[in-house]
Amino acid sequence: MLSFPEVNSSADLEQGEMQAAKWTAPDGEILYLRYAYTYPIETAIWEPYLIHRLFTTYWWICFIITGVYIATIYGLRQWMRDRKPFELRWPLVAWNAFLAVFSTVASIRFGEEALYVLLHASERQGICYSIDPAGPAALWAFLFAISKVAELVDTIFIVLRKRPLIFLHWYHHAVVLVYSWHAATELTAAGRYFIFMNYCVHSIMYTYYALVSYGFRVPRRIAAAVTILQTAQMLIGVLLSCRVAYIKFAKPELACQQSVENLAICFFIYLTFAVLFTHYFYQSYIDGEKSRSRTAKEAATKKIE
Repeated sequence: MLSFPEVNSSADLEQGEMQAAKWTAPDGEILYLRYAYTYPIETAIWEPYLIHRLFTTYWWICFIITGVYIATIYGLRQWMRDRKPFELRWPLVAWNAFLAVFSTVASIRFGEEALYVLLHASERQGICYSIDPAGPAALWAFLFAISKVAELVDTIFIVLRKRPLIFLHWYHHAVVLVYSWHAATELTAAGRYFIFMNYCVHSIMYTYYALVSYGFRVPRRIAAAVTILQTAQMLIGVLLSCRVAYIKFAKPELACQQSVENLAICFFIYLTFAVLFTHYFYQSYIDGEKSRSRTAKEAATKKIE
């Protein structure tokens, strides 16, 4: 459980810094930046103390969910081995469209706070002071953690349709779920940018998936762009984690809303993602293009002969 001294008053703020505050709950303290939403409609249904208590007490359930998920997908693969693939076109279109709309709305609502902080707070404040636990952004952070459970359904569609299931796909879903729930227990400050990036990338990614599943022929360069965006957010995540680590270890007198344990998990996940997504991009769009080009040339040569 993180604990912090009293935050500086507005009189102590340096130029380019926002007003900070400390939120205290029975299960811990959270340093956050004050931001007033233009239309804080989410606060009418948001229960910050209840949700914080639930995550700090039961976050470990994510391991059970992950275990059931992995067992289910491999069990389904075995069950589908001698069966014909399900088409599931319309359920898949509806599912991808739903996630695309959800991610787009979330990008707008959560992004209001994230972009304001990016433009008006100091760089250190943006990665060391969290979102307001009682504000609208906290509800979207909560929905982000919950959405990682919903997104496991993506894999079910892949298995039932007998599409190739690569290690990167299910590994990505499993570890993001675990990290998101662990980060939710302390409302990790740098999560402001992680969540915003992920929502934005997913709004594009699921729109692309919806179009493809509907039957639109989307240019291959669009698929490559989606993978580049996914890889870019992983690399940015590594850089942000390095910056937080520097602050925590080189300047321990400065408060920073992220535990060493959470930072270690973050490093491990983002580094593995950066390697895996880069390898996937190379195999799919660089080495794959070379192979297709060689095949086309060989076919053309045989046709001439």
